[in-house]
Amino acid sequence: MKVFFLTKRLAFGSMITAWSDVEQLRGLGITHVINLLRNTNSKKIRQFKWLWLPFKDDKKPRPRWFYKKALKFYKRAMRNRDRKVFVMCHHGINRSASMAYFLLRASGVGPDKAESTIRQARPCAKIVRAYRQSGEEYLLEKKIRPICPQTVAGL
Repeated sequence: MKVFFLTKRLAFGSMITAWSDVEQLRGLGITHVINLLRNTNSKKIRQFKWLWLPFKDDKKPRPRWFYKKALKFYKRAMRNRDRKVFVMCHHGINRSASMAYFLLRASGVGPDKAESTIRQARPCAKIVRAYRQSGEEYLLEKKIRPICPQTVAGL
């Protein structure tokens, strides 16, 4: 399992497959998981507060409800300074990186800074155009204000 921190409280990466992964995440202080795997929400994932948004990595735009649920979950997690969110997909390259980009943007980070932060953390990460565009459209349509400036401190 690979974990890449973008802020002190937001990370993304590959899927949880073993109990040692659960222990690794706990050791890093992870309390919440956004699971983007299409077919799996295992007992290991359910050791955390979790949100399961099952989509295959089809490079197609996501529906509004997808972003609404993710943002609601993330906002709730960010209410408590002791909570940390891990966004996961199969390899930690497309879906989780794109969702992490969306969460950074919703937190008030500009598009260039959000993308460069993800690429610095994981150079092979890809912010999929359709995922980015549908997330940006959601933020624009809902006129989302930054969640919590302290979650992006240090970027």
